[in-house]
Amino acid sequence: MSQMITVLYDCRSKQEYIYRTNKIREIAGGSALLANVYNLFIEKCMENNIKIDSNWKEKKFSMHEFENSSFDGIVVYEGGGNLYVIFKYKEIYLEANKIFSKMLLKDTYSISVIASCVETTDNFNADKKKLYEMNRYQKNLGINSIPCNSLPFTQLDKNTWMPVVKKESKSGNINMLSYESQKKLEAYKKYCSVDEVNQSENLDSLVWEKGEESLLAVIYIDGNAMGAKIKNLTKEINDYNKCVDKYREFSCSTDKIYVKEPIKAIENFLGEKRKISMEREFKKKDKDKNYKIKTQLNKYRKIISGGDEITLICNARDAKDIVIEYFNSLSKHEGHASCAGVAIFHSHDPFSEIYKIAEACCEQGKEKTRFSGSKDNYIDFHYCHSGITNDLEKIRENQEKDLTLRPYKLEDFKKFCDYGNSISEIGRQNIKTLRDSYFEGESHFQFEIERIISRYPNGKFKKLCEDFRDTKEFGKLIYDVSLVYDLWFANEEELDEAN
Repeated sequence: MSQMITVLYDCRSKQEYIYRTNKIREIAGGSALLANVYNLFIEKCMENNIKIDSNWKEKKFSMHEFENSSFDGIVVYEGGGNLYVIFKYKEIYLEANKIFSKMLLKDTYSISVIASCVETTDNFNADKKKLYEMNRYQKNLGINSIPCNSLPFTQLDKNTWMPVVKKESKSGNINMLSYESQKKLEAYKKYCSVDEVNQSENLDSLVWEKGEESLLAVIYIDGNAMGAKIKNLTKEINDYNKCVDKYREFSCSTDKIYVKEPIKAIENFLGEKRKISMEREFKKKDKDKNYKIKTQLNKYRKIISGGDEITLICNARDAKDIVIEYFNSLSKHEGHASCAGVAIFHSHDPFSEIYKIAEACCEQGKEKTRFSGSKDNYIDFHYCHSGITNDLEKIRENQEKDLTLRPYKLEDFKKFCDYGNSISEIGRQNIKTLRDSYFEGESHFQFEIERIISRYPNGKFKKLCEDFRDTKEFGKLIYDVSLVYDLWFANEEELDEAN
């Protein structure tokens, strides 16, 4: 068995590869390329007479069976951007790497993959430990270079600084493409089919009313403590067959629990919501024959979905419901938790910058979970009012310090939504006045509370004020509600008046 080679392939700088453009199709195509890069590698190997058994999702692993088979290599499992393979001989591994390198340059241009290998022993965990140590060493010391340097007279892509290889005329505009951009767009056409019933190809069709309200939301959701879960999978088990089966089962169940089931739940929920929205649209049409019915309501655009991670774009009004529906699905599986970040933005804002805000919101929640063993679900949101000039941490420090309760634990976020619905009783103007009075000081804030209670003496707002003994905490709640009031809590009459 010592002649066999256990190999770990790891895609480096995945987020940087995907998001170094602001064009949604290139982002989706780049994500699709990363998701399919190992399948492409195996196909290329097969074309060059290196037979790799890639049927890892549907059968148990047997080292003895592999040794006596006609395969040159076998996929142990794939997950988290990694591919785990066993080759029968080192010479086969080296030849496969040559094929992989050529394929990466030709079909992706700049995806960077690290390959680490050790001689296969009878101890799975010992081999895995050596592999990950070698992987860390290469990540820290390896050079991540762009394949092609440009000459002084070469026209460059302004975002990636790669040479422009093609110009396209589209809708009167000249679109300049680098080789990487071409490959991402080809991948988009090949892999990113859009379900027209639930998804929208055009982001402009997701907005409530172009020219009046163009607010969208990026939702980024990522599983908690997946590294620790993987580490504990094979604790006190060293046998290759048993350990590999554990990893295969984990990889398949993770994709099902964190992606497939939640996406299905979200689509079912939005479908029901769409029926209600369309009924309301036709009623408006009955009252006003000139009213133009909005046919794209309650749809979304999936950007990334795989492993334990989801990134999607939706109308900002749907973001709250989509996040809650995701966690309703996840809660059916005990012991699984995620954090969600929501960035609300105008449709013309640069997507890659907005994504960073959503990812940072998710990270704010993850920081909280680390104190509780990563067992809690957290949700954070941020309204990008104007140009993105700082990261989220600086924005919070400079603009929202001591003003917000975010991030919210899932249970508290649901309470926040209930509070928002209760507060809606007093209307938009009172909520914004109450928020402004909180900025001016506690006495101003208390005065406004009393004024509003005098106008709604028997309502939900008075009960809410009685429940909050801490004035500062109540003020922070009011601030958070005011940010998203028009999107998540305003009633239909207020929305119609606003539009």
